[in-house]
Amino acid sequence: MDQFAALTVFAQAAETGSFVAAGRQLGLTASAVGKAVVRLEEQLQTRLFHRNTRKMALTEEGRMFLERCRRILAEMEAARAELGQTHPTPRGRLRVSLPLVAMFLAPVLADFMAAYPEVQLDLDFSDRLVDVVDEGFDAVVRTGHPTDSRLMSRTAGRFRLLLAAAPSYLAEHGSPASPQDLATHRCLRQRSPSTGKLRPWPLAGVRRSCRKR
Repeated sequence: MDQFAALTVFAQAAETGSFVAAGRQLGLTASAVGKAVVRLEEQLQTRLFHRNTRKMALTEEGRMFLERCRRILAEMEAARAELGQTHPTPRGRLRVSLPLVAMFLAPVLADFMAAYPEVQLDLDFSDRLVDVVDEGFDAVVRTGHPTDSRLMSRTAGRFRLLLAAAPSYLAEHGSPASPQDLATHRCLRQRSPSTGKLRPWPLAGVRRSCRKR
């Protein structure tokens, strides 16, 4: 964690009076916030907080340092605002990982490129679980809940699963009347990119898998 980020973490912890609350606002774990504060104290060779298992409070040195941090962060925010006025439109390279089925987003991507012509989109279409931080992605579109505590997520939409069959298949093999009938049919199943195992169809009442196809 760089020094500016450490100052931000310390200031947030001081303002909220809690590593948990600071982590919630910064998208970090309480443990990560605590470690950042400890490293900062080691660098400064000064104790910034009085803390025990029940509460925490700034030391006198911590209060002095917080005032400095507020001024530094305010100056940095002012500098960002000035740069934002110099470059009012987004520009640069944006690296995004999308699932393979996201090709239906092509119209959205086209609209984005038309709206922000100075942004260079670098798209990676894959179903594998990418390491957002280590692989240098700016954003990732995936289903489910993120497992990396370093990441922040936002719901982009919702979807639901449907059972479908080609009319020609049903004409040859007949239509299943109940979920149990699927055990005698040929079903398309997705293989998990993380485990390599075939994913079962989440249907109540089906005790054995469909025939693989």
